[in-house]
Amino acid sequence: MQGVSIFDDDKSALDKMQNSFKNLLFEIIYYLISGENFPLFLYIFFVLIESFQVFYFAFSDEFLSLWKVKSWSESFQSFFGYFMISPYLKNVEFQSFILVLYIIMGFFLLLIILIIFIAIKAQTTSVGKLSGPLVVLKIFFEVLNYIFFMPALHLFLTIFYCDSGTGYHKYYSDQECYTGNYLLHAFLSAIAAFILICISGLVTMTFYESRFQPNNPLCKTSGRDDMKFLIFKIILVLCFTLLNVSELRILVVIIITLFAVIQFFSFNKSSVYLNYYYSKVLNSQHAIIMWTICMIIFGIIVEETYYEGAPYLWVFGSPLLLLIVMLRKEYRYDIMMIDSNKFDSLNQAIQQLQYLTKFLNYYHTDRNIATLLDGFVEYHRTICKREDCPCQAKNMGNKKIAKFQKNFKLQNQDDEIKEQYVVLVYIIERIFTLSLTRFPNCTELRISHSLFLMEKMQSNQQALQELVAAEQEKPYVDEQFIIYRLKKLIEEQMFENSKSSKNPAAGIDAVNELTTENNLREIRAQIEKSASQHIEFWSQLSEDTPDLGKLYDVGTRMMFIDKMLEDSWKRIIKMNLDVPPNLMMIYSRYLVDILYDKESAEEVLERLKNFYSVNMDRGKITNNINDFPNESTALISISAEDVTFGRIIGLNMSASKMFGYSKSELINRKVNILMPNVFAQSHDQFMETYLQTYESRIMNRERMIIGKSKNGYIFPFFIYVRYVPSFIHGAQFFGAMRQEKVFKNVAFMIVNGQTQEIENISATFITMFHIDLNYITKKKTKVTDIIPNFQENITEYLNKTGAEADINFKNRDQSVQGKFNITAGEIMFRDSKLQGYIIKIENNKQEKSFLNPNDQSQQKKQQSQTKFYFQFDQAQHQYVGEYSGDQNFQMSAISSVKQDETFDYSQREPLKEDEKTPSSNVGEKDDKIDLALGIRTMKYINGQLFDIEEFKNQDSDEEEENEQKKGAGNAGMQQIQKEDDEDEVEGGHANIYKSRRTFVQFLQESRNVNQTSMICFKWSAAVLIICLGVLGLLDYVLTQQLFSDIQEGYIMMQDSNIRVALGQRIQWQIMELCRLNKINVLATDEKVKTQLTNMNTTISDLKDIQSKIQSSTEVSGRQDELMTTNTIKMISKDTSGTESNQLVDINQGTSQIISKAFEVMNFNIQDFTPEADSIFFIRYNLLNDYYQATLESADLYTNQLINLAYDSNVLLVLLIVACVFTVISIPWIACAFSLVSQNQEEVIKLFLEIPLAKVKQLFAKCEAFSNTLQIGEDEDANQENDASFEENEEGEGVVEEFGRRKKRKKYKYDSKDKRNFYIKFIISMGLLIAYFIAHYLIGANLQSSMQQLIQEMNATSLAVPSITFANNVFRQMLWDSAFPVKNNVSKTISTDFVKDLYNLNTNMQKDHSLNLGYHNTLYNDYFDSIMKAGACAQVIQVAPVDLATCQAFVKGIVDESLALALSRHFENLRYLLTVYDSLLNDSTSTTISGTTYNFTDNLQTNKILSLMYTDIAAVEINQMQDIYIRSIFQQLLVTFNQSLQKDIDTNTTTTVTIFIVFLVVLVLVYLLFWWPIANKINNEIRRTTLLLSMIPLNLIQRIKAIREYLNRIHKVDQ
Repeated sequence: MQGVSIFDDDKSALDKMQNSFKNLLFEIIYYLISGENFPLFLYIFFVLIESFQVFYFAFSDEFLSLWKVKSWSESFQSFFGYFMISPYLKNVEFQSFILVLYIIMGFFLLLIILIIFIAIKAQTTSVGKLSGPLVVLKIFFEVLNYIFFMPALHLFLTIFYCDSGTGYHKYYSDQECYTGNYLLHAFLSAIAAFILICISGLVTMTFYESRFQPNNPLCKTSGRDDMKFLIFKIILVLCFTLLNVSELRILVVIIITLFAVIQFFSFNKSSVYLNYYYSKVLNSQHAIIMWTICMIIFGIIVEETYYEGAPYLWVFGSPLLLLIVMLRKEYRYDIMMIDSNKFDSLNQAIQQLQYLTKFLNYYHTDRNIATLLDGFVEYHRTICKREDCPCQAKNMGNKKIAKFQKNFKLQNQDDEIKEQYVVLVYIIERIFTLSLTRFPNCTELRISHSLFLMEKMQSNQQALQELVAAEQEKPYVDEQFIIYRLKKLIEEQMFENSKSSKNPAAGIDAVNELTTENNLREIRAQIEKSASQHIEFWSQLSEDTPDLGKLYDVGTRMMFIDKMLEDSWKRIIKMNLDVPPNLMMIYSRYLVDILYDKESAEEVLERLKNFYSVNMDRGKITNNINDFPNESTALISISAEDVTFGRIIGLNMSASKMFGYSKSELINRKVNILMPNVFAQSHDQFMETYLQTYESRIMNRERMIIGKSKNGYIFPFFIYVRYVPSFIHGAQFFGAMRQEKVFKNVAFMIVNGQTQEIENISATFITMFHIDLNYITKKKTKVTDIIPNFQENITEYLNKTGAEADINFKNRDQSVQGKFNITAGEIMFRDSKLQGYIIKIENNKQEKSFLNPNDQSQQKKQQSQTKFYFQFDQAQHQYVGEYSGDQNFQMSAISSVKQDETFDYSQREPLKEDEKTPSSNVGEKDDKIDLALGIRTMKYINGQLFDIEEFKNQDSDEEEENEQKKGAGNAGMQQIQKEDDEDEVEGGHANIYKSRRTFVQFLQESRNVNQTSMICFKWSAAVLIICLGVLGLLDYVLTQQLFSDIQEGYIMMQDSNIRVALGQRIQWQIMELCRLNKINVLATDEKVKTQLTNMNTTISDLKDIQSKIQSSTEVSGRQDELMTTNTIKMISKDTSGTESNQLVDINQGTSQIISKAFEVMNFNIQDFTPEADSIFFIRYNLLNDYYQATLESADLYTNQLINLAYDSNVLLVLLIVACVFTVISIPWIACAFSLVSQNQEEVIKLFLEIPLAKVKQLFAKCEAFSNTLQIGEDEDANQENDASFEENEEGEGVVEEFGRRKKRKKYKYDSKDKRNFYIKFIISMGLLIAYFIAHYLIGANLQSSMQQLIQEMNATSLAVPSITFANNVFRQMLWDSAFPVKNNVSKTISTDFVKDLYNLNTNMQKDHSLNLGYHNTLYNDYFDSIMKAGACAQVIQVAPVDLATCQAFVKGIVDESLALALSRHFENLRYLLTVYDSLLNDSTSTTISGTTYNFTDNLQTNKILSLMYTDIAAVEINQMQDIYIRSIFQQLLVTFNQSLQKDIDTNTTTTVTIFIVFLVVLVLVYLLFWWPIANKINNEIRRTTLLLSMIPLNLIQRIKAIREYLNRIHKVDQ
């Protein structure tokens, strides 16, 4: 995987990220497709499941009524539901659904992690090596695309399946939608659904084989039809999850019908799938889906009728339709009859070509298709009147057809193909050509053409050219991938042959000339563009006040172009393309004049020298075929035409003499005669294979092979073979041959691989072993006769260096014995077994051969025999002297190539350039005579002579120059330079100045000087983001905790008041039973039973409330004292009537009340008397100390809630912390950024240290080079050598070096990046701080509402206990006026409670009117409904009465409004108190309404007690209190809690939303701002540092500031 270059600045960060991501995905999918596929039956199974998933929606609940037959439709729904996920979750809890939802999301997260893992690994290794992860990913993609997509998507979108009317989920009726955490689940589900759709869409569009493969079901021409089906499935799921299908059934049916029709015609009219059977399966699938939609439409039509046959039609019609589709022959005669000479539209051309190419794949396997295509050929023959029509006999000769048939046979292993097939292929090729002529911008057409060229025409080079053209037409993503994949397949085919032949050039020789010319043209254009950028760079620097910002921009573009040029040059060198000499000279001059890279220039010149020395003759071969007799190099030409295939049609005398023949003996003879039999018998096949595949291990490179001379002896020689198909006389192979003299002391033989007999030997066997060819032939000598134990040691002999063996061979009177070095090479041809061995035998006592050039003894021998020779150096254009031991020194250039080749044609690795050892290369002597000793170089400047060497190392620094002016002198300068050099040597980096390549490598591998500041900046950004994220999370958590605590405070306040109310109700119920017992009501009376039942419920409620309050742990102060300290006096009375007291805490007191209440529950009705011990305990304590303690506890909870709501400043504190942190972070980040920016400025300022005159000189040099390119003086531009360059470089600059100079201190550095950074930083921080402000405003609004509602809710929750207590006090006063209440006389207490009740009601009404804006509509609506006319409609929902009873109660007072009912209730209490006072004053004259019971002998007492039995007291007050007021206020509290919960949920939803947005923005800020900024700055510093490589190395050595900076870099690296 290629990383993103730091020079790639032409594109935006988003474009670079997009391209990098796209290339990574393309590479992953490429290797996924290359793997093995599932068998056909498994894909058919997948399609079946996919169809069932679609049918599930057809039998959904919304369409179930259309099928009429309920048993059938429900069975189908249940069966098809097995293949989905959501149906399994309908009857589970919502939390279980969420659990499954996140489990499925987890699988996708694992998929993303797997892709990220592959992406990370791809940075360091090839994706193809990650076989395990790729297999897992491939299986997942296969399963995802067919059987997992719809269930997963439906599961993700099920969370949106809500009832718009009620706002609750349709599956989970108790779950309200889009509130609280539900919103988070919905958000994550939407993201998961989006990712699922994107992944599946990408896989659908790209994950398929575009080439025809008979056993691959996924072969297809395009993925767009499958993409349409994917969209259909998405629409189907969206309709049944987001829309109310029951109400919008017609719209949904129209939508899915539209997509079903499109799918039906797409797959049944012209299927894109190339596999015939799988295409039939898909056609059947879409036909049945269409049939299902038709049945749904039919069901809608007959829905109001009694017809019930729809399910029967669907069941019995589907198999019939399947049978019709499978048996139907899909012959599109209309497409085949289109006149290809005049297409009306592009669609016609694409349809016809795709149809023909698809059927062409089955030409040899389907007789009907073959007949149809033959008919098309005949039809085309009648309509095609063009001269170049393939149907005409003159254009399709027998030779052309026979050649195609031969190539087809080699490729497909078929016995034969028909002539009609060949004609058909050429007809389709011509149709492609005509179509592209008319529609040249159609990418789809060009891709199809390239596939046709690859598969049918076996023309990879033309296919590659089509793909390159298609790439220029801005293809879509799926087309981009096809182009990417096909290009990579072609490249792999080329390099695969290279790999098998151990030849880096093999397989690439098929690259067409147009591609080569494009590459070379691109390199020349890049050279010109680079020169232009260098001119602009030095021009900008030469200004009086240079703008360093612009200088950096120009330098960046300059380096980017230089990098592209370097990559292009490496690419053509790797591909072994023939680079024209003039381009090599231009590039070498570019390296010298522009980049000052003399080392690389020398390599190019060396390549140019080799071109002239070694490749000069082969260059003449391709251009001067008729001049064979004039060439000294051995040249030969072999025909590749059918008639004279493999025959020698031309050679010169040098070639014929090499083999011992005359020219006449070889002309028109098979070339096999010149090679040993083991090669000769297969050579024709080699040539045919090459002409078919253009793959060879010997083409376009010089290689050593074995030849056979006329006398039958073999010998090794070097040959360069080139295929030339464009000459008048037809295709030919040309070879240039040469023979090395170094072979004369080496013996070769060829051994048969089966019999181990020696078949051929070299002539040197006669001198080394006294064996000739006749002896070998007659004796049938085996290799073991000469080399004992050959088979046992064959592995060692096959090594590159061979192995030593003892040979003791006797022949006649001659005996040969000694140690010989044996090297063997296997003779193996492609797809064949071992043919034999080539064996080389060397005598160790003799001079080592070329196979061991590094042998130390040989080098010593050569050094002892060296002589001094002069040689003309073409690169330097001068004669140079050199010691050499080669007697043929003038041939050293030719003999310097590939002298360490072995004969193993299957295993030999190509040598690297640095491993090649020319025969003339002799180790340099340390004691060479310095011929330049005593010679000085002088320069005439301003009338004086200067010695350049004395000033070579003089520094250009102004401070040192001032020291020189003060008298330090030249000696001081040299001493300073010497010390600097010593420091460099001591630091270990002095060698970086040896070459530009080393210098650039040093800069690339070095780290930033101020690496600490960059690390600080990166960590500052990371810490800032983390802190903001933590603050945001803390803000969210603490705010939610605050509101939760306030809500809990509300509940505790209400529960404490409810505890009071329940205790008072228990007392009221007990006294009511006492009242009934007083008038002798029986236990069987309904009133008694009702009271006992209600009392039991009340006691249980009190017990639950007490447990809830007691479990609260957040208590302190007086509340804690009440709950833990025994301060409450509880009064009890024993059977004797003696009272006793006990101090308890409030929890113990409540428990005792509950215990006594349960005891009372077991009383008979006759036992219910106020004087009973348990009843007395309850009566007394619920009216005195315990009652006051419970009221105090309720007040304490209220005060605690007030303190929590008003005194909590969490929101404000968090906002202040966030703002303070933001204010602090701005200078913090600005400081870190400034430190990093200074690094870049520090480096770019180093260019100001370059003297102005030198800058102008560099500018002039670049300009001169550019002008030379423009006027076309290529040859003249390259006549200058490196020596002249050095002279000009130093000579032209000497005036500047030693004149008076000043450093330029004025410059501009207007960096837009700084401004952009601060603007983006402030904007990003503003967006992030906006979250805290918004969160504060939202939270403060809710907190304010909660503060305002406390008093109202306290009054509301206190109403019922206060009203019940007043009634209990009044009754107790009637029973016993002396009975204490609140430790006072009941009469005293009764005088104030009516007033207190009025005040409580008034406060409640007033607070509500003030809090209308703080309540939500839920509470306001309910409050208004009970306080206004028609209240009974709400009362009957919570009270055990019907509407008529409610409306008739007290003349409809309740129905008029609760406010009037409360006033009536209070007035009734006031009236009874008035009557009571009258009875106390004058019982005789005062009358009461109702019966006066004679409970005692005292009339006054009887009348007072009888007040309890009046209608007002017994009916109106009791029922108003216990049925209406208690139920209504209880529901009012419930509604308030619901209202408060809704407000909190709304706040939670809002805060969750903005928190998610905050996190997304935070991540985006980091990914799109901080991370790119940090990488960009780091890359900018690296690029700026690399800009130093634009300065000549000798100039860098003279500038102290630059040297010091490089020293600092080196110290950082250490």
